[in-house]
Amino acid sequence: MNLHLSEKIQLSPIVEKDTDLLFELMENIYKEAYQDFWQDRGDWYLNLIYNKENIKKEIARERAHYFFVSWENEIVGILKYDFPFSPREIHIPNAMKLHRLYLSSRTHGRGVAKALMIHIEQVAKNNQLDSIWLEAMVSKAQAKRFYEKCGYQKIFEYSLDFEKLKDEFRQIQIMKKDLNI
Repeated sequence: MNLHLSEKIQLSPIVEKDTDLLFELMENIYKEAYQDFWQDRGDWYLNLIYNKENIKKEIARERAHYFFVSWENEIVGILKYDFPFSPREIHIPNAMKLHRLYLSSRTHGRGVAKALMIHIEQVAKNNQLDSIWLEAMVSKAQAKRFYEKCGYQKIFEYSLDFEKLKDEFRQIQIMKKDLNI
């Protein structure tokens, strides 16, 4: 079932038959934003996260909600959130994880990401969750500023141990927003 967030923004659930389309989309969107972080332009990461078997596992999880984001009738990104879910590194009870939010640069400044953030906050409130958390790369200042404007605060920082990730880009922050239910 598709969700219409506005006249221009729609969410369509990702299903098993969409794995090739998802990989192709992320190859463009992810590499545009993060290729400089990787020794191999992000190929290792894309193959790890967006391979067919991993996507099948992710969409089969009851707590996972995985969508294509369409803007003006064109698929321009993805949104994935999971609940209830707490990070391994620090306990956050009764929470939602904003797991993936990637959008084409064509949507930047057009209110698409903000509409998605409002949507997930409403979902969290409707499910009586206490907070939403996410992970943001320390080196991605634009993303961190956006999340801060949406009310998220840094609560923990650690280093990623991903193969092929350049050393200077390994720091990641867990950011959290408490919800007033």
